Amino acid sequence: MISKMRSVATVAVLVSGFAASQKLVAATCATPIVYQLSGHFGTNVVKGPDGFKLAGEPFSISLYACEGKAPSAHKGQYEDIYTGIALTGTVKSADQSTPFTIKSTPVTFVLDAPPTGNDEIQLSGNLNVYGTLIAIHGTISLPPGTLASPAIGPFPSASVITAKSSFTYSFSSWQANTAYKLNTAIVDPAGNEQEVTTAGTSGATAPVWNETLNGTTTDGTAVWTCKGPYTATQLSVFGTGSGTVVTTGGVRAGVSVHGAVDVITARAADGTQSVRPLRSAPVDLSASTDRTMLRFYASGVRYASDVHVEIAGQQVPVVHAGPSADFAGLDEVTVDLPHSLAGMGRAEMILTVDGEAASPVPVHIQ
Repeated sequence: MISKMRSVATVAVLVSGFAASQKLVAATCATPIVYQLSGHFGTNVVKGPDGFKLAGEPFSISLYACEGKAPSAHKGQYEDIYTGIALTGTVKSADQSTPFTIKSTPVTFVLDAPPTGNDEIQLSGNLNVYGTLIAIHGTISLPPGTLASPAIGPFPSASVITAKSSFTYSFSSWQANTAYKLNTAIVDPAGNEQEVTTAGTSGATAPVWNETLNGTTTDGTAVWTCKGPYTATQLSVFGTGSGTVVTTGGVRAGVSVHGAVDVITARAADGTQSVRPLRSAPVDLSASTDRTMLRFYASGVRYASDVHVEIAGQQVPVVHAGPSADFAGLDEVTVDLPHSLAGMGRAEMILTVDGEAASPVPVHIQ
């Protein structure tokens, strides 16, 4: 299962294309609104196989809509459903050193602003990932009163209530008249995984699925094999959400560090550079001629006038601090690791921005 999902796409579950979507929405309404969620997925997988290796990694998503857009449907007095909302964003896999993106895609967007209890934002849809449809569903819980109403409109930045929030991804459902490649998988109505064992084009109507393990189903010119019950992957969500009118500039968010830390090693011998997750092994500062840096994603750094990073109480040089080029809504910080930290062992790294300190992040330097 994991190797197959990696072959579908090493990772590219959420999408990027901020400028294109911003221009598209701005051209169709007087007041374009961007709903943005930035943060990281929980380190521990709640359930299912994390084939994309998203656990513990940062992400940023943006949804663009027009203020005052009429809902497609109502779910009671305090919950509205909107379809055709443009979703863009970026996500990182632990298997790769750089983020992955796909083009903007329409999703269904739900706003729930009850008179009591937490507010909630939901999104769901199918994303075309390297030619294969992946189904996603996100539930984002926010403090009571964050949303003024279930209508499209701005709201202030607020922290996600992680215990009530989740992100799920899975294979999509069957599609009619679709060319399916070998090893492509879908989830049938009974909840079983069906895998293409003979490539071909599906029929105009859904077949009667063989639900027996390793049983086959002929569907148009394609043949499917039942792989048994399928469990969607569920991850917890940490971060902040906001809804703002699309403009330039902005205000500084609260200071926090999101997701895993990367180790960047610049080799003095040949000038090559390598990047790996910090959690895969301790930082090795034994090669005195190599330059070693740490890179991490954060909030609250842009628009700041004073950014400091300390490791084990020692201030380290900040090489870069500002908006991330890869994750819209997230900031990126890179620091040099002086060789004086060699042998420090387990220590805490603390980001401080304009006097406000983020929660410590553990690092291990041998």
